[in-house]
Amino acid sequence: MHNRDPPFTMVRWLRLLLDAVFPADCEACSAPLGAGERSCVCARCREAMRPVPEPACASCGAPLASTDSCSSCLRHPPAFTTARAAALYLPSGTGLNPLASAIQALKYRGRRDVADALGALLAERYPYDADAVLVPIPLHLSRLRARGFNQAALLARALARRRGLGVAARLLARVRPTPAQAGLPASARRGNLHEAFAVRPGEAIPDRPLVLVDDVLTTGATADACARALVAAGAKRVDVYTVGRAP
Repeated sequence: MHNRDPPFTMVRWLRLLLDAVFPADCEACSAPLGAGERSCVCARCREAMRPVPEPACASCGAPLASTDSCSSCLRHPPAFTTARAAALYLPSGTGLNPLASAIQALKYRGRRDVADALGALLAERYPYDADAVLVPIPLHLSRLRARGFNQAALLARALARRRGLGVAARLLARVRPTPAQAGLPASARRGNLHEAFAVRPGEAIPDRPLVLVDDVLTTGATADACARALVAAGAKRVDVYTVGRAP
């Protein structure tokens, strides 16, 4: 009897051949990826995606000098219990850090395979309950049609596959469009998002902890608006988990 290589071995050799003929580049730094590299983000960039430094705000996870809660959370306590991120997001004037470059490749260049690489980072540093249900922060239908996908949903599914978590992708809806949040102060963001989210009619709140998933947390206004809608519908605890945390 002749031994036959299992299918995954043939796939691996085919991938190596394709990498040799058509080498891919890292989605974060554009350096060539090594032959057979399964992630679209190179090892150097993955290593550079450092955790958010401590100490951090007990509520929103913002890096702090020494106190337990940031001034924003003291003035406007969020509806979510805690917010945590896998790594620090730095869109600095001297250049994006690798995490920011990867997230922007996903969101603005349609590089959906980046979601799987970032999902691996989310899974590695996942801080919440093993029985939690992931709730991706939704896009309004108009923006979803323009972009073609919801990056939060892709990230939630990539995390769920690795951690065996449930995903309630249709639990929340963005019921009205809002102006772009980038560049706006926290007060304007909160005003933009007032009653912008709601639990879909006919959807039941799971009797388990809920974890909102998104790409980046900046002021926390979007996560807070989503958490308020979930709590108003009966959720007992809502946490937030993002790939990146802006300082």
